[in-house]
Parts: sequence; C-alpha cells; structure tokens
Amino acid sequence: MTDLVEELRAECLKTHDFAARPEGPTAEELGVLKQDARWRAADEIEKLRCVAVTDWQPMSTAPKDRRLLLYCPGLSGNVAQEVVVGMWTFDANRRSFGYWVSDVGTLDNGFAETGPWIEYPELKPERWAPLLACPVKA
Repeated sequence: MTDLVEELRAECLKTHDFAARPEGPTAEELGVLKQDARWRAADEIEKLRCVAVTDWQPMSTAPKDRRLLLYCPGLSGNVAQEVVVGMWTFDANRRSFGYWVSDVGTLDNGFAETGPWIEYPELKPERWAPLLACPVKA
C-alpha cells in the first residue's frame, strides 16, 4: 500500500512531467510543484504527522521510508542517552526482511565514531520518534 504523501507527490510529478529522483526535485521544479495543491497537501500531511507524534512510539509503528530518532537501550560510548539517528534498509543479498542501520559508527571502547550507515549488533531499537524538519534557509 502506497503512502498517501508519496502518492500525492508521484501524481504531482507525473502531471508536471518531472522525473522522480532520490535527491528530490530541482529548485526550479520545486517552484512549480509548490503551486500545485497536491504538493502542498503532501507537505501539510508531513507536518501534521510530525506534530501528532509527541512521544516515543513502539517500533511496530515506525515508518521505514525516512530517518528517525531511535532509542536503543544498551548502547554505550559517546551516544547521547542511547539515542541515535537511524533508518530502515533492505539488502536483498543479506536479509529478506531488512534491518535498522545508523551512522553512529564503531561502538566499542566507550566511544562512538562517525562512520558509514551500517548495521551494528548493538543497534536494537525499542522506540522511535520523528526527526524535526531542517530549518529553512533564508
């Protein structure tokens, strides 16, 4: 089942004959898309979803299409209160159901080094919360 936000954006891109790219629309395309009611509705839905989640949620409800805050009890080292930024990923060569990854890096000897997005045995999230939207550049 396709998410409503994804569906609205896909229809909007199709109508305006813009290609869907992982990095998103160009600045010029975005100017056109923001005039479309479907694109604005998708933006509003995303804002409301973030506001609606005001507490840590169970992992069974975690969206698997974006980065999230993950509460991982048992993480040690230079990790702020066992919370990391992570996301769900799928690798058909490794697992059939996907797994959670983080950019925390090496989690040993009491330190967390920034590294590639990778699965760590210590990363066993029990709760999630949405990330705040990035500040808009003036």
